[in-house]
Amino acid sequence: MKVLLIGAGKGGSALLTILHEDKEIEIIGVVDNNSLAEGLKIARQYNIPTYTCYEKLITRKDLDVIIDVTRNPQVLTDIIRNKPANTEILGGLSAKLIWSLVEERKKKEEEIQKSLSEQKALYRIGIMISSAIEMNDVFQTIVKSGLEVTNTPAGSLALYDAEKNELELAAVHGFSPECSLKATRWKVRPGGLASRILSQKQPVVVPDITEESAMDTRVIFAEGIRSLVATPLTAEDRIVGILYVDDYKPRTFTKRDISILELLATQATIAIKKAKTRKQLELKNLELKRTTDYLQNILDNSADMIITTDIENNVVEFNKGAQEILGHTQSESVGKPLCGFFADPVHCNQLLEKIRQEGKISNQETQFVTKENKIIDISITLSQLKDTSGNMIGTVGISRDITEFKRTQAQLVQAGKLAGIGQLAAGIAHEINNPLSGVLGYAKRLMKKAEDEETKKAPGFESFQREMKLIVDSALRCKKIIEGLLKFSRTSETVSIAVNINEVIDESLVLFGNQLSSQNIELNKILSPNIPTIRANHTQIQQVFTDIIINAIQAMSNGGKLTIATRPVNSSAVEIEFTDTGEGISKENLPKIFEPFFTTREPGKGTGLGLYMIYRILQEHHGHIDVKSETGKGATFVITLPVADVDTQRGNASDQ
Repeated sequence: MKVLLIGAGKGGSALLTILHEDKEIEIIGVVDNNSLAEGLKIARQYNIPTYTCYEKLITRKDLDVIIDVTRNPQVLTDIIRNKPANTEILGGLSAKLIWSLVEERKKKEEEIQKSLSEQKALYRIGIMISSAIEMNDVFQTIVKSGLEVTNTPAGSLALYDAEKNELELAAVHGFSPECSLKATRWKVRPGGLASRILSQKQPVVVPDITEESAMDTRVIFAEGIRSLVATPLTAEDRIVGILYVDDYKPRTFTKRDISILELLATQATIAIKKAKTRKQLELKNLELKRTTDYLQNILDNSADMIITTDIENNVVEFNKGAQEILGHTQSESVGKPLCGFFADPVHCNQLLEKIRQEGKISNQETQFVTKENKIIDISITLSQLKDTSGNMIGTVGISRDITEFKRTQAQLVQAGKLAGIGQLAAGIAHEINNPLSGVLGYAKRLMKKAEDEETKKAPGFESFQREMKLIVDSALRCKKIIEGLLKFSRTSETVSIAVNINEVIDESLVLFGNQLSSQNIELNKILSPNIPTIRANHTQIQQVFTDIIINAIQAMSNGGKLTIATRPVNSSAVEIEFTDTGEGISKENLPKIFEPFFTTREPGKGTGLGLYMIYRILQEHHGHIDVKSETGKGATFVITLPVADVDTQRGNASDQ
C-alpha cells in the first residue's frame, strides 16, 4: 500500500512513526509547507522523500491513500478535485480518529516505559539492600529513583530520632551544596511539615505551597520549593524516617506517583531494618569475639593444664599450661588419645567411664607422663562437654601439677613423724641413761677387780674377762646412741654466721683425701665460683657434708666416682649436689632413709641416725634435701639452702 502524508506537524510526526513501523505500507512522501517541520526531519531520518508542495503528488496513479492531517479545507478540496478515482482520502474525522489513536498509543507507551522505569528502580534498590553495602548508598539511590519516577528535580531522605524528636539528613539530591550543608539535623517544629507527617503517618502531598495554610511552610518555601510529596518510612507502626520529593514549581502528583513513593519508602524501611540487624549482628559478633578472646586468654595464660577432648576422647584443645608442664606442643597433641598422657591408661579409662556415668569428677589424683618420660603427680577435675541439646560431645579437664606439693606434704609428714619419734626417743633416753650408767659403772668395777692376781686363778676367768669386756663395749655403744638421741631431740637455737659452702666442702674433703685414693674413688668437684654465702652454723653444715661423703664412700666399696657440685638457684638459694656411682638405694627403701634407726647396713656397722641428723640440721636451717637413686645406679643427694640476706653478704665481703 502506497501512502502520501500531507502535514508534518505534531500529529503528522506521530502518525509517521506508526506508519513507518508497518512493513506493508510504503510512504512515497511527506509534505509540509514548513521546511523545518518536525515530521520532515523524521522522514529524512527514515530516508522518506520530503516536499513543500503537494499538487503534483496527489495526481499520481499509483497512490492508494492520501492522509491529510492539516485540517485545512482548501487542501482537502484540492485533493478531492485532483486525486485519481481509485485513491482513498483520510482526513477530517478520520484523521482526528487516527490522531487520537496515536496519542493513546503514545500515552500507553509512556506508561509502560514509566512502569518499567519504576520496576527497574525497585529492582535496583532491592539488589542494593540484599548486598552488604553502605546504607548511605542505598538511601541515595532511593532518593534518585524517587526523582526519576516522579520527574522531580530535587529530593532527600531524613532519619527520625524519636528520643530527641529530631530528623537527620541521610541522603540528598538536586539541591545546591550550600543548601545541602545548611541543615543536616533539625528539630521537628510544631505545626511544620514533619510534625504533620508524624501525626498522620500518611504521605503528605503539597501541589502548591503558596496555597497551603494548614501548616507552617516558611522554611521549605525559603528554599525555593513550590510543591512536594513527603512519604513516611514506617516500621512496626513507628516512623523511622521521611522521603521527600520536591519541585521548584507548582505541580500535581498522581496516585501512581504516591504509590511508587510509598514502595520506595518501604524499601528504605527495609534497608534501615537490615542496617539495624546488621549492626546488632556486628555487635553480637564483636561480643562473641571478645568472649572467645577472653576464654582463649584464660586458656593461654592458665598455669594449670586445660585439655578438652571430643566424644572419642581424642584431644581437641591443649593449652599453654599443658604444653609447659608436659613438654608436648599443641600440634603434637591435638587428635591424640587422652589416655596416652596418663602413666596408667587403665586408670584413665576408669575415670572416663565414671565421667560418662556421673558427669564429672573433682580433684582426682593420678599421674601423667611428660615428653621426657618423667612421671608427675597431678590433681584432675574432669567433666562432660555438652551441646545446646544437652548431649555429651566430649570432656574438659583442668589439671594441676602437684608433684612438688606431694613432696612437701611427704616432708611435712616425715617431719611430724621424726618430731614425735624424737620426743619419744628423748624420753626413753632419759629413762635408760641412769640405769645404763649403773650397769657400765659396775661392769668397770668388776673388770678392775679382775686385775687381782688371785682372781685370775679362779676357774673360768678367761671367759669372764672376755664377757665383761663385751658388756662394757655394748653399754658404751648404747650410751653413744642415747647421747645422739638427746643431742638431736633438742631444739636449742644454733649460732649462725655467714658461710661459704665451697670452703666448707673443701674443709670436709681434707678428712678423706687418703681414704678416697686408697679405695680407688675419683673425686670430681664442680664448684660455682660465684656462689652466694649462706647463714648457717658452720660446724653443723660441715657435719652434714661429712656424713654424706662418708655414706658415698661406704656405698662404693669397689671404687667409683664422687661428684660434688654447687650452684646458685634464682639468686635466692644455693644447691649442693653429691652424686656417687655406688650400689644405690632401692625404690622401697627411699621413703624410709630419713627415719631414725633405719639402716641397710649390717648390725654393728651403723646406728641409722646419720641421715636423720642431716634432715634435722637442714630443717633448722630452713633447707631441704632430695634424693634420686635406683638400685645399682648410684645415688644423688641435692641439698637446697637459702642464701644470706644482702647486708650479711656485704658484711662478709668486707671482712674478706
